[in-house]
Amino acid sequence: MMNAEPVAGKQKTVSVIAAFIMLAVVTGPIRSFTYRTYGFTWVWPASGGGIVTAMLAGFVLVLVGLARREQMLAGKQWLALIVLLLPQCLALVLNRWSGGSIRWLHDTPWGVAFLLGVAAPLWLGLLSALELIPVGVPRLVVGAGIAGVGAISLTIPTSAYRVESNHITALAVHLLANILIVFTWAYARSRLAGAGSLAAAGSFLLLSALRDAGSGLLSGHGPWTPVEWRVIAAPLLVEVLASACLWWLWFWLLERMTLAAFSMGSLAAWTASTLAGTVIFGFMNWRIDVALIISVAAIVVALQARIADEQPVALGLRDW
Repeated sequence: MMNAEPVAGKQKTVSVIAAFIMLAVVTGPIRSFTYRTYGFTWVWPASGGGIVTAMLAGFVLVLVGLARREQMLAGKQWLALIVLLLPQCLALVLNRWSGGSIRWLHDTPWGVAFLLGVAAPLWLGLLSALELIPVGVPRLVVGAGIAGVGAISLTIPTSAYRVESNHITALAVHLLANILIVFTWAYARSRLAGAGSLAAAGSFLLLSALRDAGSGLLSGHGPWTPVEWRVIAAPLLVEVLASACLWWLWFWLLERMTLAAFSMGSLAAWTASTLAGTVIFGFMNWRIDVALIISVAAIVVALQARIADEQPVALGLRDW
């Protein structure tokens, strides 16, 4: 049986949509700006800067959660966070810095993994149709996901998502990882109920940092390069704040949005980044303009879609 997700009141819905837009802005244009502007993450081997950022952001969120007297995590909630990390561990086999660059495993072009991530509503609908998750997915959301993938395909070169015969294994890994990611959302959502969003986000970042540090050690990377902390203090602070805001909003929305709408997050982040570029540089070409129109429409449709609106009675088909 599919469990209908509760529909929030009007005031709560406005708060959720506002938080969803904030998450898209932080994940998209803000993170793109910080990555381009601050290069401190590359002064250490591999993703050392990311590990430091995650650890500091995690500690900050946990401390703020304690100060706000949020409920800390119990056993099953820690398990939910570990499950959320598992698909990322699978993807590490394709990540060069983690030591996962297997000679015979040729990774796909960057656009393949990106489009598979944007297609999250399709994987959610597939898992729902197979009754592997107790969540109903409106058909409109699946259609919005297809439209979003098509919109982005208009703006990136075909070479970015062209799959050759030697990419098949890597494609299967990416596909499995993205389906598992969506599955873990449904698994963790119910088990994190009652836990504070700050505590959940902070604990997740700490676990993520430990996983990445362990992966780096196993891959045999050399010692970290000494750095001048005064030089990287400001960039590090910006990265910590951005990461803390991103994951707090992510967990806050995971507990409050319908999973169908939540699955539009990657498309929303791309849309926010592209809109920011349009505001700064103006209209660029017709493909990007059309893609923006399609993606915005898809997001609006997905945020409004409800299973109840697609029932036969709602469609006026009761007497057929």
